[in-house]
Amino acid sequence: MRIRLTVLGMVAASLALAVAQERPPEEQLPRFRAGANLVRVDAYVSLDGVAVTDLKPADVEIFEDDKPQRIETFELIAARAPTPQSERINFTTVRDMRQEANDAARLFTLFFDRAHVSVAGSYHANKPIVETLDRVIGPDDLIGTMTAEMSPSAITYSRRTSSIERMVTDTWHWGTKDRLAQDSPQERAIRECYPSSWIADEMIARRRERETLDALEHLVTHLDGLRPERKFVMVFTEGWPLYRQSDALAGGTAPRTDGVGVDPRTGRISPSTPLDSSREGSLSLESCERERVMLAFIDHELKFRELLQRANRANVSFYPIDARGLIVFDRPTRFDLPPSVDAAWLRDRHEDLRMMALQTDGQVVLDSTNDISGAMQKIFADVGSYYLASYYSSNQKLDGRFRRIRVEVKRDKVEVRARPGYLAPTEAEARAGGATPERPAGSRPAPPPSVTRALDAIAPGRGNLPVRIQAAGGRGLIRAVVELDVATVKQPEWLSGGTLRLTVEPERAGGATTASPAQTVTVAIEPGQRSIPVDGMESPLVAGRYLVRAELTPRAGRLPIQVSTFVTVPPDTAVVGTAALALRRGPSTGLAYVPTADPRFRRTERLRIEVPLTDAAIQATGRLLTREGAAMPLVVSYSTRVDDAKKLTVAVAEVVLAPLAAGEYVLELAIKKAGEPAIITYGFRIVP
Repeated sequence: MRIRLTVLGMVAASLALAVAQERPPEEQLPRFRAGANLVRVDAYVSLDGVAVTDLKPADVEIFEDDKPQRIETFELIAARAPTPQSERINFTTVRDMRQEANDAARLFTLFFDRAHVSVAGSYHANKPIVETLDRVIGPDDLIGTMTAEMSPSAITYSRRTSSIERMVTDTWHWGTKDRLAQDSPQERAIRECYPSSWIADEMIARRRERETLDALEHLVTHLDGLRPERKFVMVFTEGWPLYRQSDALAGGTAPRTDGVGVDPRTGRISPSTPLDSSREGSLSLESCERERVMLAFIDHELKFRELLQRANRANVSFYPIDARGLIVFDRPTRFDLPPSVDAAWLRDRHEDLRMMALQTDGQVVLDSTNDISGAMQKIFADVGSYYLASYYSSNQKLDGRFRRIRVEVKRDKVEVRARPGYLAPTEAEARAGGATPERPAGSRPAPPPSVTRALDAIAPGRGNLPVRIQAAGGRGLIRAVVELDVATVKQPEWLSGGTLRLTVEPERAGGATTASPAQTVTVAIEPGQRSIPVDGMESPLVAGRYLVRAELTPRAGRLPIQVSTFVTVPPDTAVVGTAALALRRGPSTGLAYVPTADPRFRRTERLRIEVPLTDAAIQATGRLLTREGAAMPLVVSYSTRVDDAKKLTVAVAEVVLAPLAAGEYVLELAIKKAGEPAIITYGFRIVP
């Protein structure tokens, strides 16, 4: 059985995120009734491998954290047997496709991991895929395909399988693992940076594994927003090494130095690198070194576990399939490998794939049989029908914690397939969903409004957004930070950088405004750059509320990403800004503090916030608070700095995050002035 909170979509209350293409429907928030949230449960019940289809509501009991729940709705969803392709009706618009995906009996996605499948593996997968589609996919099901090079938003789900069958038949050699000439432009650039070196091979292998895991992560996020019921992902792969930190790669060897040549654009003598920055996919030597260090410190074992946890919560089941069948060697073309090493590699890869299926309630097809087609059809035999139930949770706490679900059937010898539970919403998500959370009698008092606002602001940090923005108003200016997600930067169109256009325009209420006219600033985004700070506009701004809109366009693409937020510029009499900007320092930044719009931090980092001031002599104190508003015994250092170029004084509060456990916190800065102190808060989340 599968359990899923009706929709646990991430709320971007202050963000207006849009991509320049047909936008998907807005993600719904948890439904609430008198403070309770609706939970939907899909249960797969079988007896001796055959689905049980005659259960009544009285035959089923649902427990949440060992407490019985009252079942509100209960129905059997049965997938019809396959019908001829000509009788299946397809849709013509993206809107219709998304609606059908929500209503479909079952939703299948075929993920082709091209970089980790050999040509022989893709050839052997051809027949099993075609036979499975013919015998398993019914007229009420939807199926789509994806590769690591695709964006999940580009997946086209269809009731007809003929196009997929033609694709795997005509391009049976889609596996590229053992091909000699398969490098992308970026990979060729790395080889030019490190000629005749093992470093290039290691970096490229790590990049390909990272791209695959990132693609699976994006797919899970995409499927989470399509429907609450179970989603099936058939992953055609031969497994991954799951790279971890490599001291050898981190040390590496210096790439060859720049030579001297003639710039073909100017005719002048200039340094010539092995990579011309005007060429597609080119990287400078500095970019190569930055990429090498970043790849040396990756931890894909942790990333893999986080992927499975996210899939479990999103009700996504993985079905890894190694179509090679019974094999002896993992890398038969590597004659330099001892058989024991090759066997260990194969064993580790298959163990990871087994864990992938086990932790997401899927099944795996590996080296136990050469009848791949029969094995694939067998694993889907028990998911032809399921029960969809719903209940209102008796636990009204909006604590964002994981809640265990257990389903029992009052029959002997039946098997109920289930995942552990679901993630409860937070108070911020409840308020954003239009509900007014009620605190039970005798509960702790509500935190101060400044703490609540800070916690509400970090709600988008619970999910993965392609870009984030944070802005703060000072006297006559607006400072902003726009940050690309790490997965976005890794997309092919962003590898060569891009351009940021930041527009500040007054909020218009009733068609009139007394604020400043709109202003726009353009900033170049370097390859690999994630954080783009903007320290004010060209002309001073008058007091008022402004819309800050960022448009980011990749250099190798045409579709921009847009994100926006609102910020208030205080009056000229104010001595303190209206909000804080955050900076982080950690292993990924070295000794530098890097501006960030992402409220997620790790214990290995330091957090710094900055607030515009008008006088460096103003006194202030900082505190670290829990989500309940209680002060913690951690030292928050306070100082001021002066930006001579901008003629700006900034209050700085800094805290070390090492002592904190995973959870949400608030950094508070109380700035003393005449009368009551001005309270500036910044909410953040500690993640593993």
